[in-house]
Amino acid sequence: MKNKKSKKIRYWALKIFIITLILTAVISVVTESLMDNLSAIAAAFIILFIVLLGIAFDIIGIAFASCDPAPFISMASKKIKKAKSAIVLLRNAGVVSNICGDVVGDICGIVSGAAGVAIALKVTIMDPGSGEMVWTIVISSIIASLTVAGKAAGKSIALKKNKEIVSFVSYVLMFFIRVDRKGAHNDRQKAT
Repeated sequence: MKNKKSKKIRYWALKIFIITLILTAVISVVTESLMDNLSAIAAAFIILFIVLLGIAFDIIGIAFASCDPAPFISMASKKIKKAKSAIVLLRNAGVVSNICGDVVGDICGIVSGAAGVAIALKVTIMDPGSGEMVWTIVISSIIASLTVAGKAAGKSIALKKNKEIVSFVSYVLMFFIRVDRKGAHNDRQKAT
């Protein structure tokens, strides 16, 4: 039994490694290609979007990790569709939290930092006497401050409004998750 758990953990870690590698590469390529063609101001808005995306996914991850499934079980007994998808997601709260907070949230943090360096280089090229190091420090400090402050505020929102967040995310995702009458997740492979 212990060996199975150990294998499952190693498999999950490998899976997350591959997913993170691919997602980071794709997001980095898209961000870098956008940064090349934009002004420093427009690039700053893209970085702000990436930071806000990371904060939003962190909020979702915390909401799922802290939410009590009892209200959704009650709603599912009343045949409320989004409750069934919420139960499926809450049964996998560790995975949802890991993907939202660690994978997407951390990727957004890393990509926004790298994009900040690209903006610093762009500003330095436009104004060669301004000093690349100063701009890099200023921009990376602003990005880090926004990210940390946003996640700090987001944590309290996620803990206070976890049921509403889980309900909203479940409603959005219920169109992509197939559940049977008992609320159990149906694998597409089992259906074929």
